[in-house]
Amino acid sequence: MDPKPAVEPVKEKQAVKQLVEKDYETEVLKATEPVVVDFYSADSAPCAALAPRFGAVAEKFEGKIRFYKILRGENDALAKQLKVTVSPTLIFFKGGQELGERLSGDDIKRTALKASVEALLK
Repeated sequence: MDPKPAVEPVKEKQAVKQLVEKDYETEVLKATEPVVVDFYSADSAPCAALAPRFGAVAEKFEGKIRFYKILRGENDALAKQLKVTVSPTLIFFKGGQELGERLSGDDIKRTALKASVEALLK
């Protein structure tokens, strides 16, 4: 009897991925697709409030734009390099260059996020 092949569990797609400083150049600056980066803090209420909106927009544009979350406190040198001083801060990249206005602070609206993301596709 032939043994049955092992069945690998199906991995769920994640529209938003965690990113660390060492992968920033490869995943953001050298990306062929546009990229949205969310610098967040684990203990921030505004970051927690933004997370479901960010995830929903990421799902809508999955396959067209990359979405990353970077924990600001654990990637401090990168946050300083990009002059990120507030959590959350969303930065939009296209062709390795920051594009458009950053969104930051307590109340990032889903409509503003969606409009900024759509601008990346133009």
